[in-house]
Amino acid sequence: MKLPDRIVLLDSLGDIKTDNTFPILVCGSHCGDDGTFARKLKSCNVKAVFLNNAGIGKNQAGIRGLIHYEAEGILACAVDHNSAEIGVASDSLECGIISHINRLAEVAGIRIGDTVIDAVARINHATDCSSLELLSKNLEQHTRSSEQHSMDLEQHSMSSKSQQPENQQNKIDHKKQTQLQIDGKTITVTDSITFLNETNAGDIVVCGSHGGVSAGEYALKHRIKAVFFNDAGIGKNNAGTKSLETLSNAGIPACTVDCMSAEIFNGLDMFENGIISVCNQLATTCGIKETMTAKEAIQKI
Repeated sequence: MKLPDRIVLLDSLGDIKTDNTFPILVCGSHCGDDGTFARKLKSCNVKAVFLNNAGIGKNQAGIRGLIHYEAEGILACAVDHNSAEIGVASDSLECGIISHINRLAEVAGIRIGDTVIDAVARINHATDCSSLELLSKNLEQHTRSSEQHSMDLEQHSMSSKSQQPENQQNKIDHKKQTQLQIDGKTITVTDSITFLNETNAGDIVVCGSHGGVSAGEYALKHRIKAVFFNDAGIGKNNAGTKSLETLSNAGIPACTVDCMSAEIFNGLDMFENGIISVCNQLATTCGIKETMTAKEAIQKI
């Protein structure tokens, strides 16, 4: 399939380049965010983004990024996880159906139920004589009011996190990673597997990422010992858990937790409240079973 003009396809937001010049991004990643990726995409010259709704999930975490992208002046749409495989940008472009939009997308004429292909064409048509940047400027009044929504959302997020056990608060940098102890085991907790680096080789990782193919590639790249993902609603062709078999073949026990039990892009919630939904063969061999808590499963590794 020939790509439309001015578009870049990425399976993971972690792969965006600082020198990107394409204004429209169709990405296989989830649409969860706390502003981290919204600010990153703005700095990488992205003006419109399409992301997977990740089953929406607990506290609508799978689409939480919409308001943050809006606050940065980025048109954003979430794609139904049953219409396109999470972690596969080409499927989002070719098959994606839009389930949720921010107000910048609405003002641009995009509607829920539109295909991603049609929405991209609408953006390109709307900007034949002007740039997406000009479109964003024309919508400043919408963006200004959305900033208040973003503040309200942050307050909700902080309130949710404040309900976690007191001894775990202040131990997590939600934009990086931290190490926690459970029964003598060191656990690396992070909101995204893209935040890992070479120092994480051999770690047991609990991350807020989906369990799709692109996330599994990061687990392989950093040679971690075991990993817990969010199942992102599982979705089309079981895409939200598709990396598990590959990881088992590579000697890595891997599980997903139910997206309704823990927020995607919230490593601490995954660690504290995650309930296992799917586990690979190697994890099963370790004694991990579905419906275990993430903490119980970690004890089996």
